[in-house]
Amino acid sequence: MASHDFPPLSLTEINTFLKQSTINKLDEILIHSSVPSTNDELWQRLSQGKTTAAVCLSETQTAGRGRRGDEWQSPASGNLYLSISWPFPAETVQNGLSIAIGISLINILKSEGINNLQLKWPNDILYKRQKLAGILVESRFGKTLNTVIGIGLNFKLPSATKNKIQQPTTSLQQLCTDVPCRNRLAGKIIQTMINTLEQFQTSGLRDFIPQWSSYDALADQAVTLIDKDNHTHVIARGINEHGELQYQLDNKIHTLSNSHVSIRFSS
Repeated sequence: MASHDFPPLSLTEINTFLKQSTINKLDEILIHSSVPSTNDELWQRLSQGKTTAAVCLSETQTAGRGRRGDEWQSPASGNLYLSISWPFPAETVQNGLSIAIGISLINILKSEGINNLQLKWPNDILYKRQKLAGILVESRFGKTLNTVIGIGLNFKLPSATKNKIQQPTTSLQQLCTDVPCRNRLAGKIIQTMINTLEQFQTSGLRDFIPQWSSYDALADQAVTLIDKDNHTHVIARGINEHGELQYQLDNKIHTLSNSHVSIRFSS
């Protein structure tokens, strides 16, 4: 199924799902047929001195990025590749932002009838341990704390693409009898993410922590922490108020804040 089998991304249609106040907060919503990376498009915009909030979507990415610099497979099969640029005040503490974004994304998908989703710390949306979506948060300090949040959501994954991905994956086409309208979902995601960023800017992770236990894919699971050639077998024990992963090793509770460590289920 090629991208044209889904209605193309449309600014007019996306805007119908945004509040006027949200449209006013966004300097622009860019829609491309192909870019190297939607995150990088917004960083390029910021390098030109455009520090206002903006959104970038694309039908495909030729150099999409995931966490730890991994390639994000981005075929033109009607998936959603969406990034938001947001200027936080310079003093903003960003601990746990990917968790707040992930919880909000799950809530949006639940509103579309897509249930039983979980969040694998710090940024993967899973269905029965299969990856449906990923989140990439990047920040750079300047007069403001410029942040770009990238969201990749699988609508359809061709077999050739799935074979390139080193972990179990799924898509909305596999989970839904009726796949949600992509433009509607893009609009709902943009609207909710702006709300989430404003809420996080005011109160940090505090308002989102109560929802974590309902969505924690790692809760009390045996997992392996992979840092280069080091493999450490631990038991996941939730998160703390800073959004750090807590894990049990040798009957002691430790915390992990380094999102460059890879986490795999041990069984």
